[in-house]
Amino acid sequence: MTREAGPAGPLADAGAPTQGWSDGPALALVAFLLFLPLGLHLPYFPVWLAARGLSQAEIAAALATPLVLRVLATPLVAHFADRRGVGLALFCCALALTGAYLQLFAARGFAPVFFGAVVVSLAMGSMPALADALTISTIRLAEAEGGRAPAYGHVRVWTSIGVLLVMLAAGGLARAFPGERLILPLIGLSGFTLLAGAFAAARLNRPHALGARKGGRLTEDTARLRLAVTVIAAASLIQASHAQVYAFGTLEWRAAGLSAGAIGLAWAIGVASESVLFLAAGRLFRSPRCAVALLLAGAAGGALRWTAMSFSPPGALVIALQTLHALSFGATTVGAVLLLGSLSSPTHRARMQGWLASASALSLAAATFAAGALTSAFGARAYLAMAGLAAAGGAAALVASRLKARLPPAGAPERYSAAAS
Repeated sequence: MTREAGPAGPLADAGAPTQGWSDGPALALVAFLLFLPLGLHLPYFPVWLAARGLSQAEIAAALATPLVLRVLATPLVAHFADRRGVGLALFCCALALTGAYLQLFAARGFAPVFFGAVVVSLAMGSMPALADALTISTIRLAEAEGGRAPAYGHVRVWTSIGVLLVMLAAGGLARAFPGERLILPLIGLSGFTLLAGAFAAARLNRPHALGARKGGRLTEDTARLRLAVTVIAAASLIQASHAQVYAFGTLEWRAAGLSAGAIGLAWAIGVASESVLFLAAGRLFRSPRCAVALLLAGAAGGALRWTAMSFSPPGALVIALQTLHALSFGATTVGAVLLLGSLSSPTHRARMQGWLASASALSLAAATFAAGALTSAFGARAYLAMAGLAAAGGAAALVASRLKARLPPAGAPERYSAAAS
């Protein structure tokens, strides 16, 4: 089937690549390279901030402030992506990330370090939504052309594999580049991010389709918009339930007597388990019809995981519970991305994923602040609040299931008083 040419064609998809299903390996390569710095940044960037002389309060400010700013920044970046191409937006974020790491290499004093840390977090935090939008656009384009569409899970798993490999090497890198020198491998890894962004801009962008992105709505009708909002709420609540383990997991496990190797193994098992889920999703759960079931599985896995963690389990059980990351994070991610990708209009796919990323950042920031107070007051019992967040996300997913069942067929006349989305 021949693609309709020109920006006015129905397949002039925002940021979609030009080769349909054959871009699956290219997308996987971008997914693998784009997030390599995260495997070192996530566990060790606070260590570098401390080595640079920041106090605990200053470190908290440098880490928490970008979570709030992402609520505004990510939709703006996504809007740019829908107008100018997702590949170009990824390159701009990669350029900002590399530039910020280079600026941090020379930065001295709180203000310059704080500025660089915020730019790093904003750039890195914007890229997942863009990468998801790029993958979903490829899938929808290939399906519309009757070609073989790549599976979302088979692309997304390469992000997890890349992060896992760097995370496994992170301890050795920290020993080889101690203290303030830790910024050097982060700069080096960001070079791969820049390479992936440049490749995406050159190979996977659609600059000739700009005319198609000047209008349109977020969804086809208000029924789909209500479902999208509900799905975003469900996924954000489930993802926010990770706040306790992200903020205090390592500290709690160290206090419980786990060795550095065991703690590293616990984090690695979490990433490995989500990789298995993404691979399984690519084979078994490719359709948006499975999306709500995946959200419910994510909520159930989160509620079970955090309830068990509230009882301060021994080290072996902690490591075993990390396998539930496949559900609480992996299933939630796949379910939300697939369903929102099917609900958004072709001109707004990056923005739809951007709204999901913004809502998740806001809920995670709020939950992180709450986790600090709850941990001070109740210790490990604070995980019960995280279980409650996961359960609330499950309730929202049930509402989404009912809304989805009542959707009008795609392209059907609006049965509701439609307001422009």
